[in-house]
Amino acid sequence: MTKMKEHQIMCAEDLVQHQSIRKTAACFGVDESTLRYRLERKRQQSVDGRSLQPEACGPHEEVISRWMSGQENLPPGKRPEPVKALFETLVSEHGYEGSYKAVVRYVRRRTEHPPLRPFRRVETAPGAQAQVDWLETVVNVRDFGGPTRLSAFLLTLSYSRMWAVVWSRREDMLSWLHCHNRALEMLGGVPSILRIDNLKTGVASGAGAWAKLNEGYSSYARQVGFTVDPHRVRTPRDKGKVERRVRDVKTLQVTASDRFTDMDDLQGITWERILHRSRRLPCPVTGTDIHTSWEREKQSLSPLPEGLPEPFDVQVNREVKRDCLVSFEGRKYSVPYPWMNRTVEVRGCAGTVEIYGEGRKLCEFPRKTDCRLLVDQSHYDGGWDGGNEMTKAPAPLGRLGKQIVIPKSWEVEEPPRRSIERYVELVGTGR
Repeated sequence: MTKMKEHQIMCAEDLVQHQSIRKTAACFGVDESTLRYRLERKRQQSVDGRSLQPEACGPHEEVISRWMSGQENLPPGKRPEPVKALFETLVSEHGYEGSYKAVVRYVRRRTEHPPLRPFRRVETAPGAQAQVDWLETVVNVRDFGGPTRLSAFLLTLSYSRMWAVVWSRREDMLSWLHCHNRALEMLGGVPSILRIDNLKTGVASGAGAWAKLNEGYSSYARQVGFTVDPHRVRTPRDKGKVERRVRDVKTLQVTASDRFTDMDDLQGITWERILHRSRRLPCPVTGTDIHTSWEREKQSLSPLPEGLPEPFDVQVNREVKRDCLVSFEGRKYSVPYPWMNRTVEVRGCAGTVEIYGEGRKLCEFPRKTDCRLLVDQSHYDGGWDGGNEMTKAPAPLGRLGKQIVIPKSWEVEEPPRRSIERYVELVGTGR
């Protein structure tokens, strides 16, 4: 027999006055005989016999009452104990043999229901915020051999509701930053705040206001010019505007019947469909379509920095040694001499190693080369900004040094064949 809630029985009483009891039973998904039984018991005001039975926790009423009183008088800032702790105390110290759920029901019946808290609906100013999320779905791409599970990065402007979708095969740090670059380019600017999920590429630990950001992502955000705002844990409505677009992309914009040639084809068609759909959907804030609202909002977005940061999968801080070298991934890289004894950020990008100081790119090297020592001799010459009175340029190379020293140690050209007499002559003239 299907159980009906009290409010359902009350509604059924009114409905049977206007329609058959069979149709009413179908509305609540129960059998006709069940509804008749419930209505008859309500008419007779029958009492459920189970409510007259003694509660399993009854013999321990005094212990439970003391525990509940203690939870009500806690000092400020101290969290109450869980009911599980009470259950374990009853079992271990008072010989309780009932179930944990019986303890929960006993406490719940004697506790006031907490007041309901409505959630606030907010609308942000133009250019103030965008929300970010990932979705996973299966897309039929010929170059990948047919149906393939891909990830889509979504970035939605909170004011105009305009959104961008960037497809990716992975969700690692390189993909995360690459998708940021592409999405910001598609939307034509940088919002002041990005509200993100608590994924590891964005948040190292914690969540919400107590989140500790991933160091690499935090550095990227400073360089591009936005603030990261992680939402609270298990509260998807904190970024409901992008959550709405997730459903839209997954069910309307890319369907199971679509066939794509490659990733570029998928990306191009998705953007075309976004532009088309944005001209049809209304923006609830402005009353115009999303595309028109986006054109207005672009004026409030910060301009994209000249040359967006190269996506990277690792970033570390390193102190520059006296020989102007820093260590990274088993190799050593030179840094302009004014940064001696100072800390720089070393980033491992897709094919390069980039070194930053105070948010400014200082130099760049190829990554994971056979060469273990990558030295650029120009880093030891004068003319670099950022120095101080206590840091002077190293001694310059002499005429002989300029002829025998490699300008960039990882770019060694095949030396010309020379006789011993020519080397002797070279050394002699160099002195």
